Parts: sequence; structure tokens; C-alpha cells
Amino acid sequence: MAAQLERSAVIVLNRRAGSAGGGDVDALSRRLAERLRSGGIAARSIAFDGTGATGGRWRQRLDDALGGAERVYVLGGDGTVLAVASALLTHAMPLGIVPLGTANLLARDLDIPLDPEAAIDVLADAPVRRIDVGRVNGEPFLCASMLGLTTDLARTREAARGVATWRLLPRMLTKAYWLLKRYPIRKVTLRLDNEQHLLRTRAIVITNNPVMPEATLYPRRERLDAGTLGVYCVREGPLHELPRLAIGLLNGTWPSDPRIFHASATAVSIKTNRPHRMTVMNDGERGRLTTPLHYEILPRALSVLAPRPQ
Repeated sequence: MAAQLERSAVIVLNRRAGSAGGGDVDALSRRLAERLRSGGIAARSIAFDGTGATGGRWRQRLDDALGGAERVYVLGGDGTVLAVASALLTHAMPLGIVPLGTANLLARDLDIPLDPEAAIDVLADAPVRRIDVGRVNGEPFLCASMLGLTTDLARTREAARGVATWRLLPRMLTKAYWLLKRYPIRKVTLRLDNEQHLLRTRAIVITNNPVMPEATLYPRRERLDAGTLGVYCVREGPLHELPRLAIGLLNGTWPSDPRIFHASATAVSIKTNRPHRMTVMNDGERGRLTTPLHYEILPRALSVLAPRPQ
């Protein structure tokens, strides 16, 4: 038996993740460890303390454990996944995601079951895939980077965990209306590879690979290894069009709306008239960066465990 357990893995668990309590997360971690042990892999657990990708004792403990590990699992939401993935960009071992957050965007796009028990069963024997990683001014993101008004809308959505879409929409519209009064319209220069666009907007979203127009609150990305960034923003316009824009975003008809700018590129820069310190939300984690913002994509930079694409 000792020889069978020479292989090892690390489990990073966030006890404050959105869809589970601390005791439930510990129970899931034990179940995953038992599942791995049955396959001859010994697992070590590390508690994520919420201090982000670079700080806290959890990161030091993870760095110390990576030397002998062949895979890493994370029990948490998109922000926790990003923090752990950031530590793995210079390592070859794959990352397995047991989704416990609100949106769980990366897990959805990897076809990992959103039920954590089912995810554990799938990930124990899942093959390795390589996916792209986005980066803005050196800071990585796996799903989306948001600027301006969308950062506060995302916080509103996060605060409404478990609320049905039909109840969430009026709340989001009301919040958006008041935010429109507070957030300034910014004149920005978007450079997409060799093209340049001058826009006036309150909100910009950059995604790691483009999203598909779908009738859902969480549109999926068709591919995670296409090597392109998706660029989306709402052009300046009258407030009375807000309900129409929101409905278009939810029912997937936004590509035909003239107020929605959308494009794809391998490199994106966002410039303002003068350097401006902005709130940037990468995979739900807020930070402050100074313009110009330079976005790039790192092709197939991260290894993940996921079911084979259908």
C-alpha cells in the first residue's frame, strides 16, 4: 500500500465559498481525499485564507507542497480558482476544480458538474487539458476582466446568491440606473491588434476567449484555447434604452444591438486621455490598475482536469 501512495496531490479549500458552509467544505475535502487515496494518490489539504494570489500563509504552504505534488484541486469559486491557478502558471501539474462559488464560470465552460459531489467523481479520473490565460498589466484572469460600471453590477449579482433570474433582473436594472448617474462616461481608445476604436462608455468587459450569444445569465465560451480575447462594451446612449439592453444581454440577441460593441483580438490596450487609476475586477476579485491597460493572452498556459469535450 505504501508504494501505491507515493503519488501525491494538494487540495486547497475555501471554507467561505458561496454555495457551501465550512463544515460541508471540510466534508467534501475529505471525500475527495478518500477518492484519490482509492486511486493510489495521497492528498494534503490547505485552507485558503482569502488573502489573494500572492499573500497569506496558504500561498506559502501551497508553494512548499508543489515540489512533490502531481496535481492540485481547489474547492471554491472563481476567485479562489484564480488565486490557486496563479500559483500554477510556472508549474506543469494540472488543476482540478470542485465548484462552490456563485457563478463558477470556468467550471461551466469545462463541463465540470456544478454539483460538488458529482464534480469529485468526474475529476478523479478526468484527462488533462490545456487552456489559455488572460493577463492585464501582468495580472492574470481565467474568465473575465471588468472595468467601470460592470464591477459594481457584478457585486450586486454576488450579493444576490440564489435569487431567481426573474427576481434578479429588476434588482440589477435598478442598481444599474443609479450607477449610471454615478459612473462617468469615459472616452477611451481601444487598440485591438492593428485596429483602433474611439469609444465613449461606462463599462468594458474583456474575456479570456469570446463568449457565445446565449439566452442565459452566464454565457459560455465555445473554446478556451483559441488564443483570442473577447472585447465588449456598451456605447454611450439614453437611459431609457437600459431595459432593452438588459433583455438583449439575457436573451442572447446582443450581437445585433448597435449600442453593444464587440470584437476579438490577441492583444488589447485601453487608453484614457491621461493616466487614470481604475477598479478592475478579474474573475470577481477587485484590484486597482493605472491606465493604459494592456491585455494579452497566454496560449494554453494552464493545465486543468476536465471531462473530454462532447
